[in-house]
Amino acid sequence: MGWCPQLSGTPRDLAQHNCLVFSDTPGGAEWRCADATKAGRKIRISGRLWMNSLDALVGAAKDGAHIVRVPSWLVEADVAAGRLQRLLVAYEPAPTPLHLLFQPSQLASPKIRAFADYIVERWRSDPFVAPSRTVSDDVS
Repeated sequence: MGWCPQLSGTPRDLAQHNCLVFSDTPGGAEWRCADATKAGRKIRISGRLWMNSLDALVGAAKDGAHIVRVPSWLVEADVAAGRLQRLLVAYEPAPTPLHLLFQPSQLASPKIRAFADYIVERWRSDPFVAPSRTVSDDVS
């Protein structure tokens, strides 16, 4: 997420930009991008700003520090308000699966059940989830 007028639309262009990097150890960084293969490909990126705080990186991107890659749920309000814009949408990798596990029991806690129901409904209506992707509601 971020604003970058020079980004022509391919992941290779990222090598020429100052990216904001989430990591606790500076060094080489790679971002995974989708391509024709199931595994996708890794793009080597570099940047002057490395942080281990997603919130701080988002703040830096909103202040114009350049391009950041963060989870969609963290920036959906900023994208909707126009403070950030999605880049390279056609190259977004498949989302990382989210699994909600709890012990099956006839005495399952109502709080756990309510949380599971909330998560399923929340992710089902996520505007960043492509229509071809589904959220399983099999949390019985």
